[in-house]
Amino acid sequence: MIDRIAALVPPSLQAFGCRIATTPSRPGTRPLSVLTGKAAFDEVVDGFGRAYGKAAGEGQGETFETADRRALVSLWTQYYLPALIVPYFTALSRLGRALPIGFDRVHFELDEAGTVSRFIVAEEDASRADPEPGLDPLIEGHLRPFFDLCHAHYGLSRHVLWCNAGVTADVALRALSGGAVPEPPLASRAEACLGRCGGDAFGRCPLAKAFSGGEERRRRVCCMRYRLPGVPSCGALCPVDHPKASC
Repeated sequence: MIDRIAALVPPSLQAFGCRIATTPSRPGTRPLSVLTGKAAFDEVVDGFGRAYGKAAGEGQGETFETADRRALVSLWTQYYLPALIVPYFTALSRLGRALPIGFDRVHFELDEAGTVSRFIVAEEDASRADPEPGLDPLIEGHLRPFFDLCHAHYGLSRHVLWCNAGVTADVALRALSGGAVPEPPLASRAEACLGRCGGDAFGRCPLAKAFSGGEERRRRVCCMRYRLPGVPSCGALCPVDHPKASC
């Protein structure tokens, strides 16, 4: 199944559509479970900070080493989450299948920029596939334990993390549906859970609460990227008024 996903990812999401594989581990491949150790997580975050800081030019005497650690981790998850959510939602909406992405079962590799270049998952056993795939493998099996680690190690708010994931999920579903809100019963369970089609599941899904109410589409919680030197803000999407908001 995983080999088919890349061809099904919408063009606007191709940058993140091929980052899940079942190929054997290579040098540098590690289980995600190593991030339960703060030293290992620090190594990943530090590597990302050095690479991003060099690319961004840092500036004004401030560096990523002295910047808000929570903001740096939040920014790193904004690369991590699309690499996970885009292929998951593509498989769910196009193939009706959930990828085997439990946090304690997945390995990962990093690129030179310190972001995830590949998630390595086990070969799927079709005979054990869930006949009604949904969001639980993603939300409960992966995101919740991952966000708990980010909070435990760095004090980063879970609300920020769920908002980061919800924004990514919304972008993915808009691309997969061609920008339109699909009508039931053609909508997938993912779309229903995210409130794209209404329904009781909307209020229970943590990914459905990424945006505040009102006509203007804005994040409910700021991702804090404005606290990092040389990093542009998310503009009108940001709920906080600060100097970078007009960047």
